[in-house]
Amino acid sequence: MTLLRTLLLFALALLALPAAAQELPPRPEGPVYDGANMIDAATEAKLDEELRAYNKATGRAVTVATVPSLDGETVEGYAVKLYETWGIGGEETDEGALLLVAKKEQKIRIEVGYGSTPTLTDAMSGRIIRNTITPAFKQGDFSGGIAAGVAQMIEALDMDPATAKAIEEAEAAARAQEGDEVTGATIGGAFVWLILIFAFIAIFGRGKKGRRRRRYGAGSAVGDVILWSAIGSMLNDGDGGGWGGGGGSFGGGGGGGGFGGFGGGMSGGGGASGGW
Repeated sequence: MTLLRTLLLFALALLALPAAAQELPPRPEGPVYDGANMIDAATEAKLDEELRAYNKATGRAVTVATVPSLDGETVEGYAVKLYETWGIGGEETDEGALLLVAKKEQKIRIEVGYGSTPTLTDAMSGRIIRNTITPAFKQGDFSGGIAAGVAQMIEALDMDPATAKAIEEAEAAARAQEGDEVTGATIGGAFVWLILIFAFIAIFGRGKKGRRRRRYGAGSAVGDVILWSAIGSMLNDGDGGGWGGGGGSFGGGGGGGGFGGFGGGMSGGGGASGGW
């Protein structure tokens, strides 16, 4: 009986471990929670003041959270849970956004509320992470990267939805055109290499059979080197037009202390993720 009781207690303890690991930080009194101590005091104070004023003027809630670790959770899953647990966004509009930074895993996430997805789009969120936050973080400037990222998030949130959509469509068209140009250049380059390869085969393939036999050892070896070098170069030219950018993997993306940005909490995974 004692053994059974011990086993049951052990099993309950194991079941409790994931719940303990997933414990989220408590909702802060204001828009900035620096649990990982990544923001200097001056920047934190300025962000707090500006984000409170922005929320008061527009009703939109922009919050920042740095955490020591995700405790085994994905940055996307953690951000959604934190967003909903804290209730980020307007109670009626769900207009809000969360900038989450996980220090141990070196992960960044912009989580966007339902009401703000028309302006702070997945593509826009990813670009902010890749082009602004990540470069600053790689230089060790966490405060500057967070402040600049928040400023660009606000710029996006202030856009007219039609303008944001037009920008996104224009960028998509530009990417498609760039892809067509790269594909055309790759095909053209491949065609030139194929001509050279066939010319090489035609030249070195001439002569009598006996002569080819006598020179098989050296001639074939040299031919193989040139042939495979040409093919390798052709393949490398094709890879040269590949897309870079290790940043964002795209997803869908009543307060205290005078900050009215806690009252919503509806997020469907809109935003983007990245790292440094």
